[in-house]
Amino acid sequence: MRSNLKKSSLLDRILSPSFWEGLSSSKDKAKGAYLKRDFWDLVAEDYDALEETSFYRSMQEDILQEMKKRGALRRDFTFFDVCCGTGSYALKVAPEVFRIYALDISSSMLAIFSKKIQEKGLQNIEIIEADWRTYEPPQKYNTVFVSMTPVLRDLKEVRRLINAAKDFFIAVQWAGLRKNPLAEEIEKLFFKDRKREEHLGAFLIFNYLYTLGMPADIKFYQGFFERKSPLEKFWKRLKFRLEAKGYKVNPKKEKEIMKFLEKRTKDGFIETKTKVRIGALFLRKEEGTNGDNGDHC
Repeated sequence: MRSNLKKSSLLDRILSPSFWEGLSSSKDKAKGAYLKRDFWDLVAEDYDALEETSFYRSMQEDILQEMKKRGALRRDFTFFDVCCGTGSYALKVAPEVFRIYALDISSSMLAIFSKKIQEKGLQNIEIIEADWRTYEPPQKYNTVFVSMTPVLRDLKEVRRLINAAKDFFIAVQWAGLRKNPLAEEIEKLFFKDRKREEHLGAFLIFNYLYTLGMPADIKFYQGFFERKSPLEKFWKRLKFRLEAKGYKVNPKKEKEIMKFLEKRTKDGFIETKTKVRIGALFLRKEEGTNGDNGDHC
């Protein structure tokens, strides 16, 4: 009897939105670092290199097809791309919808995006340079789309994103696997106390939506992100990530790691292969549903 009560109590906790909100609000130093515009300005120049990988291209094409199939892309729809980066999705969505509103915190990302818009002669994309966390949408949008951003680690922000959507909320996020052998080797060789960057990614959002009475469909993609970067650029990104995880990289440590990396270069470039799993969530909002359901506050 006592065992059954414990199980029932645990189930009640798990099925409560507050349980997942508690996990979301736990301390996450890395999340804070990645929310700053400095990091995204740093990686903007070669951010599009991801699109050159066959895995990314096939995943993106499948997600776009899923959106079309579900009715999230229509000629009379407004489409809000939050944390849009250099416009990877927005540029492909533009011919399918009435108007796109594309928001990002990074001026460097948006400068690249603006150039692409001009090159393609697109007239239905409005760029918004802002931090989503302090931005108040002036309207609701038929489809709200968010991809691969630390904003999705905060369920309060997820709730705001859902509230901004009239019809569809679609989120693409890490799903428990992001393994880079070279980065792991560096952490093991040069730092005594290994640190883990943990967040539940797509699983957190999926479970939270379920407890809100808004179960979403989810589809997983697994493959490799491959990059070939000049040593200096690779080190700038890696150093930022190491410090975001809580490692202290003093000048001596930096010199040691650079010496190690120089042995791994080929014609001045570092090649990496990161094994990843990514989840895409598709939520069709029913009439009368939103992220502020009073039953769950």
